[in-house]
Amino acid sequence: MDSKKRFSNRVDFYVRYRPTYPQAMLEHLELVGALPSGAVVADIGSGTGLSARLFLAGGYKVYGVEPNAEMREASLEFLAAYPQYEAVDGSAEATTLPDGAIDLVVAGQAFHWFAVEPFRAEVQRILRPGGQAALFWNDRPAAETPFLYAC
Repeated sequence: MDSKKRFSNRVDFYVRYRPTYPQAMLEHLELVGALPSGAVVADIGSGTGLSARLFLAGGYKVYGVEPNAEMREASLEFLAAYPQYEAVDGSAEATTLPDGAIDLVVAGQAFHWFAVEPFRAEVQRILRPGGQAALFWNDRPAAETPFLYAC
């Protein structure tokens, strides 16, 4: 199955059961200088917008880059309260974002789907000088999550 379409029938499960990310992660990224004032974030493989919401609530502009149309639509509904959010039809390897436009590239629970070398080249293309990337996952006992039971 095409990995860009494999989540089309799971959008509702993501919205209801996927865990969020801790505020401490945002605070750490701010502390280490990965999020300067007014930073622009590209959330790659953004899905329904769970990780994007953390950065939006912190006041940052976020481009949610997602190849799956159903997930992008869900993100627009989920993040409707944030005018600084823009859903982008793109992939990790071809975001469609302008050269040098991004301060921080993030990927939550998504990096394992990416083609590593093309993704690395795309990150280097879209990052501003001094920009950074952060890849993160939730660490939880997999057998005990409502998301897995629902799937």
